[in-house]
Amino acid sequence: MDQPLSVLIVEDIPDDAELMAMRLEEEGFNLKWQRVETENEFIAALENAPDLILADWTLPRFSGMQALELLNKRNLRIPFILVSGSIGEEAAINALHRGASDYILKDRSKRLGQAVRRTLDSKRYLQEKEQAETELKKRLTELESLYFISTALRNANTSIELLNILLDETLKALSTDAGAIWYFDQSDNKLCIAVARGWFLSLQENCLKPNEGIVGKVFASGKPHITSEYACDKQAITKILPELPKGWGGACLPIYSADSVVGVIDISVPLPREINPEEYKLLNSICEMAGIAVQRISLFEELQASEADLASAYDETIRGWADALELRDHETEGHSERVTELTITLARKMGIPEDKIVNIYRGSLLHDIGKMGVSDTILLKPGPLTDREWETMHHHPLYAYEMLAPIAYLKPALIIPYCHHEKYDGTGYPRGLKGEEIPLEARIFAVVDVFDALISDRPYRLAWSRKDALDHIKKESGTHFDPQVVALFLELINDNKKFT
Repeated sequence: MDQPLSVLIVEDIPDDAELMAMRLEEEGFNLKWQRVETENEFIAALENAPDLILADWTLPRFSGMQALELLNKRNLRIPFILVSGSIGEEAAINALHRGASDYILKDRSKRLGQAVRRTLDSKRYLQEKEQAETELKKRLTELESLYFISTALRNANTSIELLNILLDETLKALSTDAGAIWYFDQSDNKLCIAVARGWFLSLQENCLKPNEGIVGKVFASGKPHITSEYACDKQAITKILPELPKGWGGACLPIYSADSVVGVIDISVPLPREINPEEYKLLNSICEMAGIAVQRISLFEELQASEADLASAYDETIRGWADALELRDHETEGHSERVTELTITLARKMGIPEDKIVNIYRGSLLHDIGKMGVSDTILLKPGPLTDREWETMHHHPLYAYEMLAPIAYLKPALIIPYCHHEKYDGTGYPRGLKGEEIPLEARIFAVVDVFDALISDRPYRLAWSRKDALDHIKKESGTHFDPQVVALFLELINDNKKFT
């Protein structure tokens, strides 16, 4: 099927514009195009949000550079290709520095279709990369919020200190400024606001009975309630309605401690925004930790259990990231789990302390997390990569560092994602570390990773035999790999049938 494409052509000669359109149609594009030749016409045409702009370098009343500057001033990221019969090399380079995607000479217009396809592929890659980075940063932000709240629960000295941190971090994670935590006072049989932010601070009716109003019903039933707008919600009690501001919705969730509800967390967002499913899931996780903060029963035991549960949740999330990466490339399915198990076994054989094993586990699972920043067109390419594509692939350890470094609990696990492509002789990447400059964990993982990759099918080759793979490991000892690691690896493989 022809690829639909909306093109704005800045050209004063109609025949030249027709030729450009014809070249793109010859390339297989389903074209919808418009020709303009003045600044006013160009600005008006931008309202239609074209997919691509083709511009002549010089026109009687306008120019390609002026068009490019207008795009930059409006911060419009529309692919822009200069098509001219007179542009010089210096001018073309200047245009590229200012944001042009490419340039084509009119007497070589047959290359236009290829240039356009290349430009659109580049745009698509950047969009996919930005989307992947945005999603990953969002997940990392959520995870960091949970980690910070858990740390606060362990370190705060008073309940009110805990609740203030809990509410502030919850509001920060959901990018809103209105919320409250209601705590149940058994002696008075009432739910009262313990901490509040935003419009909740102005509520005069700050205590409710169980089953009274939205908060009371959530407490009594133990079931969450999402409201499109508090001021219009039928479950809100009459006496509090005049105090509820219009234009605010939100969610109320019960806070459990053990098997009983001890309070309610009430988070509000301004309309037309609504609490989305991911935010709702995050609130549920926060409420689980909030139960410890408000109840304070058996603090030490509760905090230990919370820390273990949170660590398990972190590891489940890490496994989810690893699985998500492998879903992009079915040829590597199971790779992360296999190399993780073998790396941990080899690390223990080399005497790595047990307190470091958990970081090796996480680092092994996340060793290719940086490939989230590499487009599918490169990652899933069924043949050899070009030099430029290899250059992009070589950035994935740096992408991993940028993604994971802000998360405090993952910093000790960064060694493997960041350093597993370093080589013992110093010819690896990204930093060219040599010998024992490379952390031992990364030197161990490098051997396991290459071995598993060689004995597995890839889009561009069939799996090697076990013998050929082991011969390669031996051959690269002292160049790619640490000789000491290789020796123990071969011993492990030969002695343990599980890994044969």
